[in-house]
Amino acid sequence: MKLSRERAEQLALEYVNKDRNENFKLELIGVEISRISPKYWAATFEVRTSEGDILEGPLLILVDDDLEKAMSLEEAVESHI
Repeated sequence: MKLSRERAEQLALEYVNKDRNENFKLELIGVEISRISPKYWAATFEVRTSEGDILEGPLLILVDDDLEKAMSLEEAVESHI
């Protein structure tokens, strides 16, 4: 892997924070090499309400190691179609 775990985490956090919503908060659970493809880092987030309750989850954000770019699972699938 070209990217360090810390850099992959930073890219994932930047991605989820670009469209912040004051009603919801995303909490990073962890970052690991994706089980789907070793080309990606997988960052997992819990989605919480402003009161702290878990709304849904987990949310998966993939970080492409080659492109050094974070994306949703849908965006990753679309890039390979």
